Amino acid sequence: NENDLGTQTARNAEIYQWNLGVQHLLPGNIVIGADYSANRSTHLPWAGTASTRNRNFLSTPARNQAIADAGALDMSPSDYLNENVDNPFRCLFTTVDAQGNPCSAAPIFDEVDSIYNDAQIPRLNLLRPYPQFDGSFTGLPLLGASSSYHSLQVRFQKRTSHYISFEGNYTLSKATDDSSSGANAWIGNLQFDNPQVLDNLKAEHGISSNDATHRFTTAVIFDLPVGRGRWIGSSMNRVADAILGGWSLNTFLTFQSGQPIAIQMASPLLADGNQRPNVVCSQLRTRISFYRAAVSGEPYLNADCFADPGDNIPGNAPRHFSNLRGPGIRNLDASLSKEFNIREDMKLQIRAEMFNATNTPRFAFPSAAWGSGDFGLVTSTTGTYRKMQFGARFQF
Repeated sequence: NENDLGTQTARNAEIYQWNLGVQHLLPGNIVIGADYSANRSTHLPWAGTASTRNRNFLSTPARNQAIADAGALDMSPSDYLNENVDNPFRCLFTTVDAQGNPCSAAPIFDEVDSIYNDAQIPRLNLLRPYPQFDGSFTGLPLLGASSSYHSLQVRFQKRTSHYISFEGNYTLSKATDDSSSGANAWIGNLQFDNPQVLDNLKAEHGISSNDATHRFTTAVIFDLPVGRGRWIGSSMNRVADAILGGWSLNTFLTFQSGQPIAIQMASPLLADGNQRPNVVCSQLRTRISFYRAAVSGEPYLNADCFADPGDNIPGNAPRHFSNLRGPGIRNLDASLSKEFNIREDMKLQIRAEMFNATNTPRFAFPSAAWGSGDFGLVTSTTGTYRKMQFGARFQF
């Protein structure tokens, strides 16, 4: 059933960007600027390698009717949908119909592995718009998703003076969209970025899985004021200067908010959909930190705030929770370097570098499948531990 057929109009995405900024020079060679920056994108592809391209899914009216019919028969909706019923297409594949009577014409398909050779098939197959196909029928990607981004961006810079220079920026932003990930985006919990009900895609709009409310970065270069011609030891002899003088300390600091978490069902019951739980209270966290959750084995997420919406009923949980975030980034990289001027055309630089100098762990998302035994537990880290490297470069 894999194909790229479709009747919808294909078109390129449209991206609109706008910004407004001011900049000012302060005493001490410090420049500061502030910008409002935003964009709006339309006609983007929807995420989901096996969902939004499916054209053969159970519609909401058909689902609601099936739930009502199942109730009248005192059956669960899943049992009703998966109950075997007479196969009306059997004569297209073999010589006898569902009741064993001879077919009026010879079969036109020679697909011996198809379930349509069987006398009975699941009722669900007959309730889909293309009942002649067993399961999904894949068409062209849908190009109707949209996204928006708004941000305040503050930049600052100090030119080198008094042995120090720095630059950095702070961003306060909000990103919303209908769909955040592409076919190959399986980072964090982006694999959960599938629509819940395929004929109600407008309900998917919400906070983007890529949203990071706060981000602060700064780089500082500090020439240690020790050595010949510097504030301390300006008349230092050359041997002492070669050991103690002329060192530079460089640091790069990053702070970033965590990304939104998506909560899914461990045992979903939503035919042709991606069922989410119901949210039944506002205290989604257990009020403990990621670190304590990882060390103690206590859950980070509050399982009591979620509930099963019911058999073949969509949950009210959003695609991602803006008020429920994964761990953020807190990272410091540092390096210490010194340059020796051997001759006018020869230089030797030695450098020691540390990445994640404070060895601060960044924890992975907690288990987000509600109903599983490990729901809310933090069991792994992401990113890297402290790394150190040393090097030398001879330039001539």
